[in-house]
Amino acid sequence: MTKAYFLLFAFLCPFGAYKLSAQQKQLLYENKTYEPGIRTVQLIPEGNGISDRFAPSVKNLADRSKLVLEFDDLAQDADYYFVRFIHCNADWSPSDLRPGMFLQGFNEFEIEDFEFSSESKINYVHYRFELPNFKKGGNYLAVVYRDRKKEDFILTRQFMVHQNTSLVGGRVMRSSTVNTRLTHQRVEVTVNYTGIQSNDPRREFKVIIRQNQRPDQTRVLPVTYLDQAQSMLKYQNLGADNEFFGGNEFRFFDLSTTNSAGRNIERIDFEGNRPVAHIMKETRRREGYFQNLDINGQFYIRDLEGGYGRITAEYVQTHFSLEVPEKRAGIYVLGAFNNWQADEKSRMDYDSQSGQYQLQLLIKQGWYDYMYWSSDPLDEQEIERSFFDTENLYEIFVYHRAMGSRGDELVGYGKIDFNNRRR
Repeated sequence: MTKAYFLLFAFLCPFGAYKLSAQQKQLLYENKTYEPGIRTVQLIPEGNGISDRFAPSVKNLADRSKLVLEFDDLAQDADYYFVRFIHCNADWSPSDLRPGMFLQGFNEFEIEDFEFSSESKINYVHYRFELPNFKKGGNYLAVVYRDRKKEDFILTRQFMVHQNTSLVGGRVMRSSTVNTRLTHQRVEVTVNYTGIQSNDPRREFKVIIRQNQRPDQTRVLPVTYLDQAQSMLKYQNLGADNEFFGGNEFRFFDLSTTNSAGRNIERIDFEGNRPVAHIMKETRRREGYFQNLDINGQFYIRDLEGGYGRITAEYVQTHFSLEVPEKRAGIYVLGAFNNWQADEKSRMDYDSQSGQYQLQLLIKQGWYDYMYWSSDPLDEQEIERSFFDTENLYEIFVYHRAMGSRGDELVGYGKIDFNNRRR
């Protein structure tokens, strides 16, 4: 399906009428939707607060609170959807653990909680599923599929379950390289594994850092110090292995109402009785750092008129425009709302007449953080800039694989909310 046809189809056609056959689908161990009608997928901790809506999909094994999977199907009628789970290693390859080793009961759960949209111009069905309890820590992939046909999957979603058998500490510092001290952030980590029997800590442990919940922004840290007597590991490499671009505060827009233009929305039009939002034209960022509160690239659904966002919020055709000279590499709109995936659906087209990159996306009402990304790092830095001062969320994942084990277990988890100004 070409990009132009997809956009026309997205605006005019009933999504439920178009479904990929099972033979067209290849299971990927990442956050992905496999049909165009599956939208607004979130796997988040249960809770009613706004911060719960963009918190990491990470759960303590001993915690009784749940992780909740929610998504919309742009269809007239409800479908029969089921969920199964796959235990994965630290690199998201499937482990050798059988379902009985990490789950109680049969590894197939029907999604019975669903609601039909109310008052929205595009009909959809909203699904909600509380994840079960697990017996093992580790990376997990939730696979949602249709009619008990495991090969007819509609979405996959990553999440983590950790057990605190190791203590994790970390801090964010400036880059150790003079040329990048103003643009990069360096993460140092200390792990105390007193509660774990390990014969070869250097090989058995793996530490991964993730920035802002982005699968494309992770680092596997090399061990720099080992004290077996104190059961201590340190990851304090002074090279580029544990450094990240600080980036910039995310761009954002407020699409919580279609009756008027929210923040950073230029105007709201109606075409064929359906709302169309135009985000204010944007350009390259300033060379100096500009402090701004954001939600680290995440989003949450909100409908100020309906008040019950998950089934009253509209799906709105949203226009992005970026005025910069044409680049040799592609320019993409990325955020948690599209799983940070730089593909044909997120790629902007350059209009030589207006001198702008443009993109149109169908998005559910709410608050959205996003950024402009390029496959050429120099272009991305020119457009978005990067600063050491930028607020970023870093997560520390400590995995352990004992000799003879069937898979990597997540034995420690920590967070560093660097330069957080929301306290």
